[in-house]
Amino acid sequence: MHWREWSPEAFREAKEADKPILLGISAVWCHWCHVMDETSYSDDEVIRLVNERFVPIRVDNDRRPDVNSRYNMGGWPTTAFLTPDGEILHGGTYIPPEQMRRYLAQVAELWRDRRAELTERIAAARAKEAAARVGESGALSWDIVDRVAAAVRGQYDPEYGGFGREPKFPQASVLRFLLDEHRRHGYADVAAMVHKTLGAMAGGGMYDPVEGGFFRYSTTRQWQVPHYEKMLEDNAALLRVYADAHLLFPAAGYDRVARDVIRWMDATLWMPEGPERQAFAGSQDADERYYSLTLAERARHGAPYVDRAVYASWNCLAASAYVAAGRALGDASLEDRAHDVVVTVANRLVANDELHHFDAGDGPRLPGLLADEAALVTSMLDLYETGRWPNALEGAILGAQRMRAALEDPEQGGFHDAPEREESGRVTTREKPIEDNALAADALLRLSAITDDASWRASAGRALEVFVPQYPRWGQLASAYAGAVARALTEPAVVSVVGTHDGADALWAAARRADDPALSLRRFDPERDRGRLGELGYAPERTAAYLCVGTVCSAPIADPNGLARELDRAKGRLPSDHA
Repeated sequence: MHWREWSPEAFREAKEADKPILLGISAVWCHWCHVMDETSYSDDEVIRLVNERFVPIRVDNDRRPDVNSRYNMGGWPTTAFLTPDGEILHGGTYIPPEQMRRYLAQVAELWRDRRAELTERIAAARAKEAAARVGESGALSWDIVDRVAAAVRGQYDPEYGGFGREPKFPQASVLRFLLDEHRRHGYADVAAMVHKTLGAMAGGGMYDPVEGGFFRYSTTRQWQVPHYEKMLEDNAALLRVYADAHLLFPAAGYDRVARDVIRWMDATLWMPEGPERQAFAGSQDADERYYSLTLAERARHGAPYVDRAVYASWNCLAASAYVAAGRALGDASLEDRAHDVVVTVANRLVANDELHHFDAGDGPRLPGLLADEAALVTSMLDLYETGRWPNALEGAILGAQRMRAALEDPEQGGFHDAPEREESGRVTTREKPIEDNALAADALLRLSAITDDASWRASAGRALEVFVPQYPRWGQLASAYAGAVARALTEPAVVSVVGTHDGADALWAAARRADDPALSLRRFDPERDRGRLGELGYAPERTAAYLCVGTVCSAPIADPNGLARELDRAKGRLPSDHA
């Protein structure tokens, strides 16, 4: 079968030949994608029907997330039948050979005999979608946070932990939201949900006790039988959760899990290809037999395939997770690795003033995706708040400026998932994904607090307001959005530490131990930052910390214990009744 790439040429071919398109969305880590290649797509009759009656297009999910978000039919592989214009006629996931033969014949006949009816139905559906995209924004309120928290509680599985029944995904964004809810209010039931879920995941079949790391999800409610692929994205997100959980609950043993995830990421995904070319690979393939073996047996068997492409957003998520782990575990070498990763992304994937989604070894591809830009800004801010890389702030500002210039909707607010570009099919219509907008808004709120630039906060607020009418339909999957709303509604607190000697180090350590979910950190060198200190009114010659909540700032604080007390008092701006 002669697969085409997703391209204008493939769509032009379909239009000129007046053939529908067979779109296959797969991934290198996907077990059932491999099965479909070995069965349905190796079947002689399927091959004949496809070559005669369709234009087949193959898309890798990881490399074209924009295509996947518009055409995924409920999992991988996705098998979608499209018009030559890229509208969906029919589809599913894995389709065995006999059923695939029937589908191919039926879709081809429908396109030949009932085209007018199909065209009318598609046009009506597209008009309805377009009308739904034009909506009024709403006002942000704590009710949004509470309603999402209620949705999370409603989906919680008290018997086995996690959310929903089966298949059961880790849902790291839900867990991060719960950790922030605990920081805000100390709710006992929230802590119980976190402990039950983190313990069940690390103690069940979704966790690899031999090499470390987590599989993508569990096929059973009890976390017993996993889907065996291991993803950089998932492990980075879970590393961040376990690291943050260790800071909140230091006696729970989450540090062991965090170290094990790092062990797998460093051993399997890390690619130390030289200065400014150090990054993590994207995934490791599923292999059920391999993961049932002992360590010695695995060495003889040979490890599953690793996709060594460098993906921008996933590497930035990993960098943020390593910063969090470095803070939680007291290991500065993890921060160093995070810095190496972000430098690689900035130097390898930014070209022509655009951040590209991936590089598979032949140069950067697919520029300007919102998820990548938001993740890079976030990781830059995380590096900056270690106090070790002040220049990371400039990188965050540059990324935010790119994001706002290319992706912000200046009329309705919010951010599009991709810039204006020549594209095909449904990708010509830009979308505003709620989770990516939440990540972008959260980053801009942090950037505003650190830089004292209110324009970033305004952009973030408009982005969040767009989803007020829509968020309830997402249920617990709106957790990242609710977390960003909570930050937007909370007066920002900023700790600034001035000085380079031991006294400043002790103040900085106290600031980094704080568990305030809306706290930002700045470290100033008296010589390097003399101009900025003058703007803020802080004496360069004085080693001290300053805590500002909104526009009200403390007197200079020289004692770490005094700073800790001020930080505890600052959490009083988070009233439990959200009054």
